[in-house]
Amino acid sequence: MNRVLLVLALTIVSLPARAEGLEATLSDWGTVGLLQTPTARGMPDGTVTAGLTALGGLHRHLFAGAHLLPSLDIALRNSTYPSWHGLSEPGVDAKLRLLREGPWWPALAVGGRDVTGTGLDLPGKGRFAGEYLVASRRWWDVDLSLGIGWGGLGDYGHVRNPLRALGGRFKRDRDPANASSRGPEAWFTGERAALFSGVEWHTPLEGLSVKLEYSADSFRAQQQDDPDFRPGIPMNAGLAYRPWRWLEVGAGVEQGSRAMLRLAARFDPREDTDTPPRAPPPMVGARPAAPEAALPATDIAALARLHRLPARAARIDKHNATLWLDPAGGGTAPLAREVGRAARLLADGAPPEVEWLTVATGSAGLDGTALTLSRRAVEQAAAKRGSPEEIWRTARVERSAAPPPDWPARLALTIIPTVEASLFEQSAPLVQRTYGDSVLTMEPLRGLVLSGGLRINVSHNLHLLDTNALPAAEPVRSDLPLYADRGAAVERLYAAWLAVPSERWGTRLSLGHFEEMFGGVGGEALYRPLTARWALGLDLNRVWKRPPDDALRLAPESGRNTGHASFYWEAPGAATTGVLRLGRYLGGDWGGTLELMRAFDGGVRLSAQVTWTEGPEGAQSRYGGRLEQGIALTVPFSPGGSWPPAGRLATAVRTLGRDAGQQLRQPLPLYDASVSAGYGRLTGSWPRLMD
Repeated sequence: MNRVLLVLALTIVSLPARAEGLEATLSDWGTVGLLQTPTARGMPDGTVTAGLTALGGLHRHLFAGAHLLPSLDIALRNSTYPSWHGLSEPGVDAKLRLLREGPWWPALAVGGRDVTGTGLDLPGKGRFAGEYLVASRRWWDVDLSLGIGWGGLGDYGHVRNPLRALGGRFKRDRDPANASSRGPEAWFTGERAALFSGVEWHTPLEGLSVKLEYSADSFRAQQQDDPDFRPGIPMNAGLAYRPWRWLEVGAGVEQGSRAMLRLAARFDPREDTDTPPRAPPPMVGARPAAPEAALPATDIAALARLHRLPARAARIDKHNATLWLDPAGGGTAPLAREVGRAARLLADGAPPEVEWLTVATGSAGLDGTALTLSRRAVEQAAAKRGSPEEIWRTARVERSAAPPPDWPARLALTIIPTVEASLFEQSAPLVQRTYGDSVLTMEPLRGLVLSGGLRINVSHNLHLLDTNALPAAEPVRSDLPLYADRGAAVERLYAAWLAVPSERWGTRLSLGHFEEMFGGVGGEALYRPLTARWALGLDLNRVWKRPPDDALRLAPESGRNTGHASFYWEAPGAATTGVLRLGRYLGGDWGGTLELMRAFDGGVRLSAQVTWTEGPEGAQSRYGGRLEQGIALTVPFSPGGSWPPAGRLATAVRTLGRDAGQQLRQPLPLYDASVSAGYGRLTGSWPRLMD
């Protein structure tokens, strides 16, 4: 077998390949791969998956995953298996692509299963933990993969661990009976490693592929549990089929005797989002012959609203016309396209002597950008005699325009159906909560936000949470089942004042019930230079627990302080933002949070976060460890017809009912309110200015 793998390795690296767009498929574990083994492939950027794999009477993998970046694949998983202690095993699997496939080299990726190593220290826990380095090479419809695995991916031990030369810790035995066999301290350790390989053939039948692999997993932990267990042969074969774009079905025979069945749903925000047909852009006619023929500012603002632009006010001066756009909830259209359409309306309706057009963007009273364009350049581009690039040469970008002449009040209703699930419980593979929020938001003055929300709880099985086993005397969120048992309750009821004290600073003061569990008073400041791709934030809050049996009361004895310093870093175009937060959490524990936020056309939002803290103070439950983690997806929808509310469908897989690492769910964070109207989003979508 080793000779076969050596020949395969030489083939992968020596022959030119034709790597053209064949769809990657899922493995049994929920990440892209063959059956039991991974490949170096990935799905389209932003794709979200969820499904279930059943392997004979041996394993059940319930998983949810996301391609958070073009090169990063994360899957949250809970696995059940025959075991004397009867508990399931949660895990986080990750894969990072190091190298894209080229004409003379393969794609290369590194990754691991159960990379965090959280959970109870019981015999056999960490049985799935393992790391790998894998290369994939494609010729037409055939994709070959070859890798080396450690831990559970390298049980057969074909070779000595090549990392032994780096130090003693890499030489120690990787015994799954010990807690040290999992987690970061165990990565790439073990006396020996093993090779695995496989091939996937994408057949002429659209959506169908055939898989064959050699796996290096000898199921060492299962053999320790049951001396009579026989793993079978290390060869697996199967099929993957996509009858529809959103569904993948897998089937196969593994270890020579065990049948496998896999069902998975897929969502690609770039393809699967139903966006309304794009209306044609406003026409730009000849300039009015006289000032009397031009439209007044109030009519231009009203006309912009008819064109479905979030226009709030307009003003016409001697040589300049200004229109303010203030999208509620961040907007769903590319910012530059909305700015371009607003500029067209100004160019078409302003008096003939106006030569400069300003479109000021912002959200909830915060200034985003004030873009001033040459009217002549806009007219030429609208007539197909110019381009966004030519308009940019004469454009001027500032933080804000002069104060608007008026600011009409706005009232908005948002419907948010939500499904939250936990795959991190030892006692149950899946814990879920389903509810719906109706949020009414009013802005009577610029910068003043009043909001109230009603939550309708539909269903839950939160009584299966691990934290119920050891109730806390002073819970942070481990008493979540008490809140979900209510049929309906006030989810939020607060007032916030947002202001811009200087060009680079934004501030917010909030008072009221911020979320279903906590209310109080809080403040936030955000330092954000206009053209910078970074920002600094600080939030401080004094909050009290809202008892589950009284929707509007605050428990006076439950006061606590919480707050964080945050650093934001944006990718070009500000569609991707990484966040590092350091501070004090609701349980009194100190720690940090890493968060990744993605924004796609149509208003789709994808995010992931992981929090590590020192653990909560005395009276809170330490059950479940010190990690708080999860991924979330939000998809806007429109009820349609004459029904006015906006809608967002929210779904998340996260730890539920934990006391460690809990942040206040502030409903109006400054960065979220400002990024959608900022310089990064404007320049990132600039080619769509005249769409």
